[in-house]
Amino acid sequence: MSLPSISVIVPCYRAEQTLERAVHSVLRDAPENLELLLVEDGSPDGTGALCDTLAGQDARIKVFHRPNGGASAARNTGLENARGDWVLFVDADDELLPGLWQALEVPLADSPALVLFGMTRASGPAPCPLAPGQYPNTAALGQALRPLLFESGYLAAPYAKVFRADLLRRGKLRFDEGLKINEDVLFNIDFLLFLQNSSAIYCLPGVYYKQNDLLSGSLSRRLRGDLLDTEVYIRPSLARLLQSLSLPPETCQAMLQESEVRAALNQYGLLTGCKGQMSYARRRALFARILACVPARAALTGQLRADPNRLLALPYRFGVAFGLPGFLAAYTLLKNRLL
Repeated sequence: MSLPSISVIVPCYRAEQTLERAVHSVLRDAPENLELLLVEDGSPDGTGALCDTLAGQDARIKVFHRPNGGASAARNTGLENARGDWVLFVDADDELLPGLWQALEVPLADSPALVLFGMTRASGPAPCPLAPGQYPNTAALGQALRPLLFESGYLAAPYAKVFRADLLRRGKLRFDEGLKINEDVLFNIDFLLFLQNSSAIYCLPGVYYKQNDLLSGSLSRRLRGDLLDTEVYIRPSLARLLQSLSLPPETCQAMLQESEVRAALNQYGLLTGCKGQMSYARRRALFARILACVPARAALTGQLRADPNRLLALPYRFGVAFGLPGFLAAYTLLKNRLL
């Protein structure tokens, strides 16, 4: 049995320290009909030259240079030029683990819409909440849909999955270039919406992707203030997906609320745990929005009460308990300057 053609798309920006490792991981034991698309996104360092050097070493590598537009634009360039029957995304600082190409032979022969496979993170394991096997449609994911969306990261990233390319083309599916974070969440939701419960999803046993999320450039380690706005932008698509699955209204509402709460908690975590330049006014506005979400405020209160570093958590407990966004903003600014 042989594999159909697969297009692997790698957006490349400031990746000269990690790209060669990522490329070698993709090409390890890869079939001859694989194409590896390196999309160099106007990187100011030596990434572009490295892409060209790597392409000179293997005919399966194709390089596309484009002005900087972000990861979404780079992935869209890859989609526009992909010629394979299947599409797989890999980040330039991550890597594929051995055995994937052999493991894909059986599931791809049945032409499901999507194949998920296991991943791990540098920060720790990331078990897939979906049992191995084939599911006739999205609705058949059942209770695993919520952790797939919210807990595991399997539907919050473009990687650790293989998309059937003809469905991407027919649906004219692209990454939203207006989003700078969670554009992959929206892409996955749009893909599941396009399936309309008519195509199979296969979960492959085994771990074949490593996300190097402890690197300094990782989004999870960078101060930013757009998580709340992004969640509001994506929420209507999530609502349409949940409604298309004929879930009870209370279940849909609970999952939409969980989406809002998780965004608030993640934004709070960045504000309190990451150093970076952000004005007092911007911090205060974000804390105010977080505290205005009653379920998020309750969840924060519970987290802070359980924090083993009770003394360090005390200022945060005070600010959250009394609804003081200005105090929280001032305290985080002061802490960043002193620590």
